[in-house]
Amino acid sequence: MGVINKWKADGGKVVHLTMYGSQAHEIAPEVREDGSDILIIVGGSKVPGKVYKAADWNVSVTTQPHSEVSSLAVFQHLLMDGKEFDLEFENPVLEVIPTAHGKNVNIHNENR
Repeated sequence: MGVINKWKADGGKVVHLTMYGSQAHEIAPEVREDGSDILIIVGGSKVPGKVYKAADWNVSVTTQPHSEVSSLAVFQHLLMDGKEFDLEFENPVLEVIPTAHGKNVNIHNENR
């Protein structure tokens, strides 16, 4: 709770991913338009009620049990409106090149 309270005190907002919240596809545009820095908390079993109360948004990726990692990926995809596939980073150290088979990684030694 210390991290959550500090985050909110510094002006950030909190998204809590859970099975019991509002639907992710309905909330993602609202979170995006808000423009605040967000802390995403991925719920698991037995999340204390105070986390639900502290969250600005309690968000359900599905209403069924699911992987916490998958819920984070799905929510971030919705939040980014699918544009995460077009991101390019300044001065990357590693660059993974999409390929159908095998691994293709460019190592940029000049950026180390």
